Amino acid sequence: MAITENEIRIRFAPPATDENRTAIKERLAAAAQEFALLVHELVPGSREESEAIFAVEQALWCAQAGVDRRYVPRGERKPVLAGSKPAPLPVPAGAGEAT
Repeated sequence: MAITENEIRIRFAPPATDENRTAIKERLAAAAQEFALLVHELVPGSREESEAIFAVEQALWCAQAGVDRRYVPRGERKPVLAGSKPAPLPVPAGAGEAT
């Protein structure tokens, strides 16, 4: 599937800096730092240690980007993209059957 202009706008939008997002990103960064320090402590200095710490860094980047791009505060509704239809609600098993 081709990337749409809207997806490009989302990917390259400036980071949001409201208090909720900042708090979430700080928690993610603290957890990632703790894990990276644990890897540094327990894994002998090697390429594998470096790769593991880089993977933690990448995971943090992705998680923080997800918060910037997709986070919707409680009580707010995520805007529906123009031209898209909302996903249908799931039908419970047995719904519509005669009893």
